[in-house]
Amino acid sequence: MTLLKCTNCGEKFSDTPHSYRCQKCGGLLEYSYDYDKLKTSGFAGAFSFWRFKPLLPEVKSAVSLGEGGTPLHRARRLAKDTGLSHVYFKDETRNPTNSFRDRCASLLVSNALDLNYKGIVC
Repeated sequence: MTLLKCTNCGEKFSDTPHSYRCQKCGGLLEYSYDYDKLKTSGFAGAFSFWRFKPLLPEVKSAVSLGEGGTPLHRARRLAKDTGLSHVYFKDETRNPTNSFRDRCASLLVSNALDLNYKGIVC
């Protein structure tokens, strides 16, 4: 279950309101997670964006074109040159439209369908 908490008054909402403001005081809402529960349940499923569904806003059905699950590439020489032990690059060109925005679009379209929207304009 997703829990939203007001950063101002501490009010908690178990149902995801379609707003980023507290219904009580108008403060900003942030997601609150039970990290101990997440540690034991893990992130099972296909290696994709939706694998992390426990951390995402709740949707009834996930719309996906296969976004996420993009590889990390180790940059050994850059790590050495910068004095860091490890440097990695995330290869977002492996997403359907070659962009990190595909993850957001998947969540946005899924949420819009849940709300029975007839169309989306970007």
